[in-house]
Amino acid sequence: MHSTVEKVLPALRSDAASPPQPRLEAVLPELTASGRIAARLLSLLTSSPVRKGSLEQMQFARCCADLLARIERCVRADKPVQLTLMAFPFKVPNPAKVGPRRMPDLAELAAIVRLYNLNTKVKSINPPGMEIHIIHDGSYIADVFGVALEEVRSYEEYFARLVQATGADIFLHLHDLNALWDRCTIAARRVGEVILDREANIRERTKRFSKTLGMLNLRSLSMGEVCQLLDHAQSGHLPPDYRDLEQTVHVAVQRYYARDSLLHECDPRPVCFPDAIHASTQCRPLRLAIWLVIRGNSLLPWHGVGVIQQSGKWGVALARDVLSNASYQPVFLGTEDVPFFYRQVAKSVEKGDRDAASVSSPVICNLESCPNLFS
Repeated sequence: MHSTVEKVLPALRSDAASPPQPRLEAVLPELTASGRIAARLLSLLTSSPVRKGSLEQMQFARCCADLLARIERCVRADKPVQLTLMAFPFKVPNPAKVGPRRMPDLAELAAIVRLYNLNTKVKSINPPGMEIHIIHDGSYIADVFGVALEEVRSYEEYFARLVQATGADIFLHLHDLNALWDRCTIAARRVGEVILDREANIRERTKRFSKTLGMLNLRSLSMGEVCQLLDHAQSGHLPPDYRDLEQTVHVAVQRYYARDSLLHECDPRPVCFPDAIHASTQCRPLRLAIWLVIRGNSLLPWHGVGVIQQSGKWGVALARDVLSNASYQPVFLGTEDVPFFYRQVAKSVEKGDRDAASVSSPVICNLESCPNLFS
């Protein structure tokens, strides 16, 4: 049975209530007219529905003046407020997280819609709105996790089609990290392997081990096997039978954090986008971290699958939690052979057979039949 996207994908709307805003009076001097507009924009961008983490984690008092100055320069020039975000590298090749999906799905689409709604709110304060630059870093880290460059490019192209289909390409611009380095003539420097001191910060080493395993290409393993490994990795190790895989994880940890260190040392964003706010998906000092799909859910779109709850709310979830739950129905986009999202058609049931969800009849939708998802 074919269903149009109007019925299957309900519109996402901006929050009706005004978001609570951080107090700026204590850290800002007396403001000009453009400064007052900039302060309202900063209050919106750092409000709790938008901001991930606390103002204390962000060290807001230290970076407030700089953020305000960047916004005010855009306001005075009657230009959109610029924001950069390094995100959307590829669907992590982990069946327990994303199932069989390799391309973007409703989780990425929900993030695009959320950014669209944020731009709408900004335009209500400053008509030029926002200019958001998404920087794909997939080509920079793909080989560390066993992802082919061709898959990265296909993911980026699919993501661009979603941006265009929603009309978000008016304010949402897509870049490749390596191309930005070429633009600002930053040469890649050789850095040594970043190896954590084995005697220091065991907790951080364990966290990195578990996180890295979650991004490695484990498609050759069954979902049940991967789930067991992810659970076991919380200890910082894998079972004895997986000694080779454990060594692969340790090597990937070193390679990834070496590249992460290089990226922070040679970050091209300040050169390419000098007036932009450089946002993040992770809580870090002096950075604006933002929620990408729904407030309170830290699972990133490329680490999960898109879902629509029975209430109609969009979200992102781990495939291991959805595919094992018969209350979710797979929904396919056009002629694709893997679900674009999973719709909850009944109240959650206890976890059972991981193939139980396939009992529900699949629904087919067509994104092109709904050019505007925001009305």
